[in-house]
Amino acid sequence: MSNNRRRHVHNFSGITQINDNHRHGFSGRTGVNLLPTRSGRHRHRYNVRTARVDDHRHRLINITSLSINIGNGRHIHRSFLRLSTRDDGHRHRYRFVTGRNIPV
Repeated sequence: MSNNRRRHVHNFSGITQINDNHRHGFSGRTGVNLLPTRSGRHRHRYNVRTARVDDHRHRLINITSLSINIGNGRHIHRSFLRLSTRDDGHRHRYRFVTGRNIPV
C-alpha cells in the first residue's frame, strides 16, 4: 500500500486576509484522508475555528486540494483561496498549504 493510501492527517496554520480592520490566526489538523482516486491521489476535510479577535471567531470548513507529491513517500495539500463563515457581519479570505502526511 502506498504512503498516499495509508491513514494519515496533515497539520496546517495561517492567517486570514484583513477584513473589517483585522485578521485572525488559525491552526489545525485535517481529517483522515478520504477515499483515494484511481490514481491514488486524495483529499482531506478540515473544520477549524480561528483565534478570537474583536470578541468573535470564524470557522474554516472545506476540502483540501488533491495530494501533491513532494518525494520520499511524502505529500502535501493546498487550500485554495476560500471564505470563512460570516460572523460579526463579515467574512475573511484565507488559504494555506499543509505540512507533510502524518500516519495515524
